[in-house]
Amino acid sequence: MRTRVIGIIALLFAAVSVPVFSQAEAGSTVVVTVNGVNLFEPELQQEINEIMPLNQVFHGKLSEDKMKKIRSEALKNLVDSELKAQDAQRKAIKVPQQALDDEINVLIVKFKTKEGLISAYQGAGFTEQSFKRIFERRLLAEKVKQLEVDAKVTVTPEKVKNYYAENVARYSKPEEYRASQILLKLDPSSNKEERTKLHSRAEEILNRLKKGEKFEELALRESDDLSRIKGGDLGYFHAGQTVEEFEAALLKLKIGEISNIVETMYGYHIIQLTDKRPPRQIPFDEIKDKISKDLMESEKKQLMTRWMEELYKKSIITYPGAH
Repeated sequence: MRTRVIGIIALLFAAVSVPVFSQAEAGSTVVVTVNGVNLFEPELQQEINEIMPLNQVFHGKLSEDKMKKIRSEALKNLVDSELKAQDAQRKAIKVPQQALDDEINVLIVKFKTKEGLISAYQGAGFTEQSFKRIFERRLLAEKVKQLEVDAKVTVTPEKVKNYYAENVARYSKPEEYRASQILLKLDPSSNKEERTKLHSRAEEILNRLKKGEKFEELALRESDDLSRIKGGDLGYFHAGQTVEEFEAALLKLKIGEISNIVETMYGYHIIQLTDKRPPRQIPFDEIKDKISKDLMESEKKQLMTRWMEELYKKSIITYPGAH
C-alpha cells in the first residue's frame, strides 16, 4: 500500500501546482458508474498519475494519443479496483479503521500537518469522504484478492518437481566464457588520422601487456568501457551474446591468453579469456525456487483473469456519453 501513497502524493502536488479541473467541476464529473456507484474525475486522475512517470505529471509533456491510452488504462484500473472492493463488501470483508488511519497518517507526515493534507486533497477535488474512500477501496481490493487469488494458489513441491522433469531441456546452459577487455572507443565520425592514432594507442597497450604489465591494472587506467572498474571483467556469457568480431577472436583463445587488437563497431578491443564453463544441466535444487516463483505467478495471473471476468459478467458498468 505504501507505493499507492506515493501515487496519491504525486496527484496532490500536481493538483496544487496546476489544477486540471476546478474543485467543483472535478468533484462533480462522473467518469464511470459501476453497479450504481459513481466514480469521479479526481479518482481517475489519481489512477492516471500512478501510471505516468513522476517526472511527467503535467499532461502537456505527453502527446494526445499517449494521454488517451493512459486515460483508458487508468479508467480500467479504477473499474477493476471498484469491482474488487464491491466483491469484498459482498463477502463481508471489512477494513479496520486503524488501517485507514495509518495510511492517512503517512500522508499527514508528508504534508507536515493535517491542515496541509486537507488543503491538498481539496485542491485536487476530493472531499474528506471521497479521499478516504481511495484507501478503503484499495485495502478492500487487496484483502479480497488474497482470498480469491493468493489463497487459491496450489503450487506444491511435487508440482515444481514434476514441472522440472517435464521441461528439463529448458534448464540447461551452453558453454560459457568469462573474459576481460580493454576497449578504446571509436567515434563513428572519426577520420583516418584519428583512427590511426587510436589504433597506435591500442598497440602500445598490447605491447605493455606482452612485457608483463597486469591486464586488470591497464584496464582500470586505459579502458573506455565501464568494465574498467572491475579490471575489465565482463563476467560469464555464452556464444551469440557478443558482436561477431569479438566472439571470433575470443573462440581462438586458451584460458589466460590475450588477443591481438580486435576492431568492432565499438572501437578497438584487447581481450583476455579468463575462464570457460562446459555445457551443463542446471540441477533441480539450483533452479527449484525460480520454477516455484514462476509457477505461482502464472497461476495467480490465471486466477486473477478468471475472477475479474466473472466480476465483469455480473456487473453493470456505464460510461457517460456512451451509447
